[in-house]
Amino acid sequence: MKSVLVSLCLLVSTAVCAAQDTSAAPAENQAPPAAQGSRWGARRGPGIAGTITAIDANTVTVKTREGQTAQVTVNDKTEFRKDRTPAALADFKVGDMVFVRGEKTGDNAWLAAAIATRGQGGPDNLREGMGKQFIAGEVKSIDGTQLTIQRPDGVTQTISVDENTSFRKDRESVTLADVKPGDHVFGRGELKNGVFVPATLNIGQPRFGMQRQNNVPESH
Repeated sequence: MKSVLVSLCLLVSTAVCAAQDTSAAPAENQAPPAAQGSRWGARRGPGIAGTITAIDANTVTVKTREGQTAQVTVNDKTEFRKDRTPAALADFKVGDMVFVRGEKTGDNAWLAAAIATRGQGGPDNLREGMGKQFIAGEVKSIDGTQLTIQRPDGVTQTISVDENTSFRKDRESVTLADVKPGDHVFGRGELKNGVFVPATLNIGQPRFGMQRQNNVPESH
């Protein structure tokens, strides 16, 4: 159950970031993107991802997704980012989900070049926002402007598009007519009269490593 929840967290967080025209948080062993010139940079490097279980003066203990305990050493060259803004070690706390990029110095030991948190909070926050602030899943049926979506959390939800909804596929503008049952979609929007209305609906699977280009993630 825990692994399913983490997978949902990763999928939904990516969808949210894409719809907001921000770079998605990276998968393990990939560095988070950031502004040009930052240590994050466009180049990816080795690293880990997991949850902080302890913090002291120059060491952050991280429980990885595989359940291992990693000791991450920080120094005056380590760059910190929290919610995609510059931060300091003092801004982090036990329970934060983080990505670490750096050099492996031993068995489950790392020297961090950079540490960052995921910008959208933990699984509980993501579950609360699903279907209210963003949507992701497989199109099961289409009836006029209403689409029935099978979400990754197993919930089936009917959403409604309107004249302000924009549609994207493979970085190109498309229309509602291009959306078919079986397609995977994701996008951000809001509830209107109790029904979720996407501002943008992207056709395709959100994935890590998406780059900003015309407000559309990389195609598959």
